[in-house]
This record gives sequence, C-alpha cells and structure tokens, in this order.
Amino acid sequence: MSDFLYDLCGKPFGWIMRLIYDLVDNYALAILLFTIFTKLILFPISYKQQKNSAKMQRFNPKLEKLRKKYKDDPKKMQEEQMKLYQEENINPGASCLPMFLQFFILFGILDVVYKPLSFILKMKDSVISSAFEIVRNVNPELAKQGTSLRRELAILSAQHSDASAFQSVLGDNLSAKMTEFYDKFNLFGINLGEVPSWHPDVWNATAIGLFLIPVLSGVLQLALTIYMQIYQKKKNPGMPNMGCMNIMLYAMPIFSVWFAFQVPAGVGFYWVCSSFFSLIQSVGLNCYFTKERIEAICEKENQKNAKKYANGKKSFMQRMMDVQQGNDVMNQREKYVEETKDMSRSELNKYNQQVLKDARKRMAEKYGETYDESDSTEGSGDQK
Repeated sequence: MSDFLYDLCGKPFGWIMRLIYDLVDNYALAILLFTIFTKLILFPISYKQQKNSAKMQRFNPKLEKLRKKYKDDPKKMQEEQMKLYQEENINPGASCLPMFLQFFILFGILDVVYKPLSFILKMKDSVISSAFEIVRNVNPELAKQGTSLRRELAILSAQHSDASAFQSVLGDNLSAKMTEFYDKFNLFGINLGEVPSWHPDVWNATAIGLFLIPVLSGVLQLALTIYMQIYQKKKNPGMPNMGCMNIMLYAMPIFSVWFAFQVPAGVGFYWVCSSFFSLIQSVGLNCYFTKERIEAICEKENQKNAKKYANGKKSFMQRMMDVQQGNDVMNQREKYVEETKDMSRSELNKYNQQVLKDARKRMAEKYGETYDESDSTEGSGDQK
C-alpha cells in the first residue's frame, strides 16, 4: 500500500522535477524551485484558508455569545452555530485540505528523492534491478539498506565508490551520466541522498551540514508556530488558551526534526524550503487581510451568495443542516417507538400530550413568542 502511495504521488512530481532539473542542472536548486512551484499551485487554497482565518476574527465574538446563551442546551448550540457559519460564509473544514495536499506533495518528493535514477536519469527498471544485484556483491552492507524504496540511492553511492564494477550493466554512457549526476546531487557538498545522523562516525563538515538540515527545519516550523500564535492573540485577545491545540502546534516542530532525521537530506531540504516560504506567505497574507479589507470581502461575499442562493439552491452549510435535521427526525422516531412499545392506551395519550407540549414550547422559543402552558392542556381532560 505504501509503495502504491509513493508511486501515485511520485510520478507526476518526478516529471516536474525532471523538467526543472533539466533547466537548472543542479538537484538542490531544482528542489528549491520545485518548492516555489508547489507553493504557487497551492496559493489559491492557502489564500482561502487564511481569509477564512481572518474572517474568524469577526466570527469568534458572535460564537462566544452563542456559547453563553445556549450553554445548557448543546443541541441548540450546534444548530445556531451551523446557522452562524452559514451567515458568515465560513467553512469550518476548510483548513483540512491544505494539510492533506502538503502531505500528498511530501510523499511525492520522498519518492522523487529516493528514485533519482528512475525520474531524473530515466533508467529502466530492468537496468536498476541488475545494478542492485551488483551492489549485493560489492557492498552487502549497503545492499541491506537498499529496500525497495532506497535501492536507487544505494546504487548511486556504490557506483560512485567503484564505477568499474557496474560497467558491464550500465555501459559507458549510463556510467558517465551517473558520475556526472552524483556531483550535482548535493547541496554545498552535502550528498542529498544521505540520511542525517544524531551520532555520525566523524563530525566533519558533511556530518555537521547533514545535522543542521533537520535542526533548521524544526527552527523554521517553530518560528511559524510562534508567529501565528502571537498574531492570533493580537487579533483575538479574548481567545481562550486551547491547551490541546497548543500541544499539537508545538509538536509540529518536534515532528519536523524527527522526520528529517529519518529521510534523505533532499527531503529535509524540501521541508526547510517549504517551511521558510510558508512563513513568508503567512506574514504577507496577514498584512494583506486588514480589518477593513475583511469587512469589504465579507460584504461582497454576502451579496454574491444572496444572489447565488436566491433561486432556492442550497449552500454547503444548508445541506449540512438538512442532513442534521434528517438525522434528528430519525432519532426521534426510533426513540418514540422504543419508549412507547410497552405503554397502555392511557399512558400513550399522556405521552403524546407531553410530546406536543414540548414541540409547541420549542416553536415558541424559536420564533420569540410567549408560551403559555395552559393553552396546551386545555383539551387534555377531554380525551377518554
């Protein structure tokens, strides 16, 4: 399943990376430009996400009033909250999509970095398999690390150490291409196919450079987290301190460091670039979404939606409310059948009167009318 996911994400990104690499002739620079490319592709989604976040600044005070008003009625609170989401044109699930797409891209870049022979040099699977058999013979320890995902990096490393051993399989042309590519598969002399280590055998310049890539990824993620926290607190001073959410936010930098120590440096370098551009993008969009601009955007969206749904077409939140109401009706029916199945006729009459009384009371509260309990009991004594 994991190999299928890597292939699914890797093939389209491998084509893009090959195109960029052919233009710049350096793998690290290709990763940097690839990151910029993906950020540009995802920018419309990021724009909507941050706009949604800015609109929440207007939304939160209204939501807080609802929480206080219906603190003893969770069901009513949920109904009114969904209505408020609809009125403010806010999709509470909008923040999930960018995160999903980021992990989709991450799987793709993992596959591309793990398989440079397939994606960049366009070597056939049969040639790669034959070359890996040579790795098993000349460097068994390296071959043990060459799982289905890492075998191309193992071949690249072994061929660099002993090119003559692969001559019979690769020939002069492929052998020369691999040697040339190996020299460009680096960042300031750091091989992007190597995995950083907490405890390298020797602390030389390469080991330090590899070590700094995961550290830098964590630092940038932490900077992004702190900035967003400060910004949210500034814009929403009364916002409650969500302990669980804070734990998740600050766990991301730790995850970034841990993750970058598990994968080749090329993936960690992509993560560094992605975090850096995310920070720049967040600062820029937050400066763009001023209070005045958000007010204007909300007013324009309200007018647009009023026209869009004037013919009876339902919005996403309206459809969600319909589904919720449908579920409530089904639940009420099941509850009614369960509670009345063993009742006598007189008990059933009393039960039905109470159900009707409760329904009238809810309708009166919904439309702001005065409810008089005596009206619902006038005919109760007439039933025999």
